[in-house]
Amino acid sequence: MTPSASVTVRGVRRGDRPWLVAVGLDPEKIGRQYHWAETPLQLWCAPARALPSRRRPAAIIEVDGRRAGYVGANPLSGNLEYFLQPWARGRGAGPVAIAAFLAGHRHGDRARRFVVSHANARSLAALRRAFELLGWREGSDYRMVVGRGSTSVWVRPEASSSTA
Repeated sequence: MTPSASVTVRGVRRGDRPWLVAVGLDPEKIGRQYHWAETPLQLWCAPARALPSRRRPAAIIEVDGRRAGYVGANPLSGNLEYFLQPWARGRGAGPVAIAAFLAGHRHGDRARRFVVSHANARSLAALRRAFELLGWREGSDYRMVVGRGSTSVWVRPEASSSTA
């Protein structure tokens, strides 16, 4: 991350809804964030990310004071997901944001998983780095299950730092 960049992870607000819809329907995410066959579902998922829910943790990622991404449970599957806008990638913001979300935005949450396509090595690396930042250990805090086309990365319930 550049020395001047700051990363903030905050709860989703009502005013975030138009932004979440716009970025959720961004064609750049097709084939990277979700499979092309899931594209029509984004008409429901994109606005649903902004709806408050006690059962579905969600947060906005800000980099240098600008909305840069989302981390939280997918409204349809319940799996954890995250994305960053292209301008915020490659600056170290992803691992910092994921770690902040896992440590501080899942109060009372159950075990969940990230599903990462084998074609998206950057996301898997960001998750591994986030776990390092938290001091987590594979097997006790998270586990990786390699599948045919993706890796499921399960995180423990109400994830907080193992050093806490």
